[in-house]
Amino acid sequence: MELEPQSRAVVAAINASGVLPFSRFEPIEARAQLLKLRAAPPAEPRFKMWKVSEEQVTTADGSFNVRILEPRPPAAGHLMPAVIYFHGGGFFAGGLDETDPIVRQIATQADVIVVNVNYHLAPEFKFPVPVNDAYAALLWLVENAQRLGVDPERIMLAGDSAGGNLTIVTCLQVRERGGPKIRFQVPIYPSLDLRTAPQYGSRLQWGGGDYVLGIDDIAWMLKHYCGDPSQGNDWRASPILAKSYAGLPPALVVTASHDPLRDEGKLYADRLEADGVAAEYARFEGTFHGFVGFAAAIAIGAEAMDLICARIRRAGWD
Repeated sequence: MELEPQSRAVVAAINASGVLPFSRFEPIEARAQLLKLRAAPPAEPRFKMWKVSEEQVTTADGSFNVRILEPRPPAAGHLMPAVIYFHGGGFFAGGLDETDPIVRQIATQADVIVVNVNYHLAPEFKFPVPVNDAYAALLWLVENAQRLGVDPERIMLAGDSAGGNLTIVTCLQVRERGGPKIRFQVPIYPSLDLRTAPQYGSRLQWGGGDYVLGIDDIAWMLKHYCGDPSQGNDWRASPILAKSYAGLPPALVVTASHDPLRDEGKLYADRLEADGVAAEYARFEGTFHGFVGFAAAIAIGAEAMDLICARIRRAGWD
């Protein structure tokens, strides 16, 4: 099966941009190159917020920002569900502005407060600093829930690619540490296996470099994220290595057909169900790793975003 036409056009434009492969650059330069792919922000955002603010979360590794998006004024005496969102970018790139359209749509369509996390990036901050940041963001939200108008019993996690990894790892950390409670998780084409060259059929089939994410670039990213390759054997880096997923929150797992990471996402969904966790698996056909971030140009990306928002709304409000 070929890429569907809109996805094919976006992939062709990315391949022609000179940004790929990332491994031609040092990470900080590659980070700058990636910004060239960002469309200019519209004069008026499609999804307008009632309030947008930023605060700092301080950890032993330093401080990082979170951006809080509130879609509407809170109803008197009522607390709202919240989503903590972890952006993608191979642990070396991405940020609050890059994911702003995604989190605005989630906030509006799911009717939730979104906390977008600007966790530390490699190579300046290697594993496990982003993992620690993700858990710290959760603790920070719980501690500040009343002030922010958030119901601490209705917190959900979501993230794409590297952020999908942090979503899953944070759910596992919550289970291992005995809290706080997570109501729902949405890993979007997550990276689950950071070991050296793991053998998945989708990596072999789609990792040649023609579909945005290649296995050489994956290896390059992980070299900069994991200072020691043996760290890939730690479940906090490779959550697919967790012995059990029993007790994790219900999930929507989103993958793309032409994505090297597709098979590990499917394996995660299957193992959740085998361990007694409700898991919906949504594979979108004819598209590539990162397609949700191009929802404005790809109809199938808009379809995925509608599904993500619908499931988060149901989990938060039902």
